[in-house]
Amino acid sequence: MSDHPAEPIRYAVDLTDRLHHLVRVTLTAPADLAAAARVVLPVWTPGSYVVRDYVHHVQWIRATDADDTEVALTPDGTTAWRLPDDVTGPVTVTLELYANDLSVRTNHVDDHHALLIPAATFPYVEHGTDRPHLVHLPSQTDSHRTWSLLPPADDTPDTYVAEDRDHLIDSAFEVGDLPHVDYEVAGVPHTFVWAGHGGHPDLQQIAKDAAAIGEACVELFPGDLPTDAYTFLCVGWDTGGGGLEHRDGAVLQMPIRTFQDDDLTSRFQSLVAHEYLHLWNVKRLVPAALVQPAYEHPTHTPSLWVAEGWTAYYDELLPTRAGVWTPRQLLDTLRDTWDRTETTPGALLQPLRQASHEAWTKHYIRDANTPNVMTDYYGHGSLVAWELDLRLRRADPSGDGLDAVFRLLWDRHAGSAAGYTEDDVLDAITAVGGDELAALIDARVGHAQRPVIDDDLLAAVGLEFAEAPNGRPVPTLGVQTTEDAQGVTFTSVLRDGPAWRAGITGGDRLVAIDGSTVATGELSRALLAAEPGQDVEVTVTRGPRLLRRIVTLDEPRPRRRLRALETTTLQARQVFERWTGHELSEL
Repeated sequence: MSDHPAEPIRYAVDLTDRLHHLVRVTLTAPADLAAAARVVLPVWTPGSYVVRDYVHHVQWIRATDADDTEVALTPDGTTAWRLPDDVTGPVTVTLELYANDLSVRTNHVDDHHALLIPAATFPYVEHGTDRPHLVHLPSQTDSHRTWSLLPPADDTPDTYVAEDRDHLIDSAFEVGDLPHVDYEVAGVPHTFVWAGHGGHPDLQQIAKDAAAIGEACVELFPGDLPTDAYTFLCVGWDTGGGGLEHRDGAVLQMPIRTFQDDDLTSRFQSLVAHEYLHLWNVKRLVPAALVQPAYEHPTHTPSLWVAEGWTAYYDELLPTRAGVWTPRQLLDTLRDTWDRTETTPGALLQPLRQASHEAWTKHYIRDANTPNVMTDYYGHGSLVAWELDLRLRRADPSGDGLDAVFRLLWDRHAGSAAGYTEDDVLDAITAVGGDELAALIDARVGHAQRPVIDDDLLAAVGLEFAEAPNGRPVPTLGVQTTEDAQGVTFTSVLRDGPAWRAGITGGDRLVAIDGSTVATGELSRALLAAEPGQDVEVTVTRGPRLLRRIVTLDEPRPRRRLRALETTTLQARQVFERWTGHELSEL
């Protein structure tokens, strides 16, 4: 056995053609690995459970030996190549990537910035995954800086060190002359980098809010912060939004005008909380199947209702506890999630566990019929978490509800080489709330059913559902819509609703109701001209066809709001405060 450490896997990144969205990446396979080595580009990235086929962006790939002589690369499957078995010495593999696909899970490189997602950027050597992986990424000019979620090398400038292949893939890079702000959570350095155009938002306010949310997370999981440093890389673009968690940071994307809009700002704060909570839930408290994922094909888990659903519940609760949101924002968001799930037919067809397993083929690959066949393990999962939290707090008003279950899971399974299983989750619920409650939650996620959050449960925290004043109710057409300058499109038609029964389908573009054209922003007013139970003629275009369908409108859906009970007990007020961090009187 050799006393010398194994030679690391090395990468070099060349951004000199960034104006054309091109990135060249050089991988050096050490001499002891090169012969017959299999070089693999991942097909997906952790946290985004869909096959992305990153190989699509490879423009060319070639290999050379230590003498700069070209070495044959043989395709081995769709996204891998094999080196000859007779090569000696190290081999360099260079590939050029087209990087013009801006999202939190794909690469985007231009004159302004370079966002690099390692799964889409760095092929790995199959039998060298446990070795250190070093990335050399020099800044292009003095004003352009590199931010990496990997730590820098101690002795090599512009070089970043991953412990192994998984650590490399669970990171990201941003390069540019970009505004940023530093702050601390629990004494640990944090950085927020803004890669938007046209100036930048109030970074000090963002840091203040992010720090408060971070401290609320620390209250949820007492103990040291499970990282030595944390970085948010945030891209501001014209549309879109989302986030992707990494081991020691996150990549965010929001519309560039986010901070001029109160609703978008709230969404951003929730996104910060969501991705930051993944520092614990998912990155250290890991579903068993995701502890050692395969990157060449899907890695299925039944537990996304915990990994993402519980996180989605807390991404609303934590900003509230942090004082970034008001209790009214929390309750209105919970109400909106409840309404979406209640009007999604797929929630009564696809169980949450099945939705977790089928994320690869359903959640991220949507069509006009998706709401009829699929439930959302984020929103639906968060409602199951809310029901569980309320039931625990009703049973033990002085307890910590779902917080206690989360902490127990963390204490038992954080950092485990085996991760946690569905049985482990149910065991933690049993330990805090008893066998009957664990069986109830098992049924909620194992069968196609919605959570039950009724007045009795809500009363435990001093709340009730009440009809919200909203003007004259609009008769129900049973559609989901998008609107643009050209008008209204029925993106989805909900199964067994009025439009469905009349033969209207998702993708139809609305032209008129009862012979009167309906422009952008006019659908609700057009429906208000009719009464529930009335037949209306709906004219749509479907491709080149003009169709008329008679639709019998349904009763309006009641618009509800969560409010404080007129008479509440001291105990309910105390439970509300333990739950939200605010007094019930603030509503």
